[in-house]
Amino acid sequence: MARRPVWAEIDQDALRDNARWLRDKVAPARLCAVVKAFGYGHGPVRAAEAAVAGGATWLAVATVEEGVQLRQAGISEPVLLLSEPVPAAMADVVAWRLTPTLYSPGAVDAAARAVVAYGGRAGLAVHVKVDTGMHRVGADPERAVAVARDVTRRPELVLEGLCTHFAVADEPDDPYTGEQFARFRTVVDRLAAEGIRPALLHAANSAGAIAFPETRLDMVR
Repeated sequence: MARRPVWAEIDQDALRDNARWLRDKVAPARLCAVVKAFGYGHGPVRAAEAAVAGGATWLAVATVEEGVQLRQAGISEPVLLLSEPVPAAMADVVAWRLTPTLYSPGAVDAAARAVVAYGGRAGLAVHVKVDTGMHRVGADPERAVAVARDVTRRPELVLEGLCTHFAVADEPDDPYTGEQFARFRTVVDRLAAEGIRPALLHAANSAGAIAFPETRLDMVR
């Protein structure tokens, strides 16, 4: 029995139009719509569908379970896992065609072994996350370079993306975002010097994409 007479009314058209506005704002960068945490209360499947209708070509979630939910609903767009899956979840990552974010040697090994166990021939696309100063998830710049190298040495894996996350992009006057971006570019340049060039570089969240156009790169989240 409901104890509080309250409900949330979600406007699908507004979600779609917001996605379309942001897509047009950041083009030619791709738009990745983040629908973790039950779509931030909007319902993950419906929020994902509205975002895709508005032009998002990628979706992102926090956990494997959230990614599987989108797949079970029939959503076929690439789904990026923003946090590194635990080794036991890598089988589901492969089976449900999710794109994991990796930042530790153990996770790289677990992902490669899951591909072999699944009998896959084509490499699993993965993204490596650089912790440039938010200190939530990711590897510090030195370790991130090593993780990226490890991925490129695994025939089971493909280094599709390299990413980071801004801590204070919603404060445009704070120089910290520029410092984080510079650290990220240093990692990109170091890998490029070794012939390692991921197809997708992404750093900007919503605030970063709007306030710092130079950080839009290949995709914004």
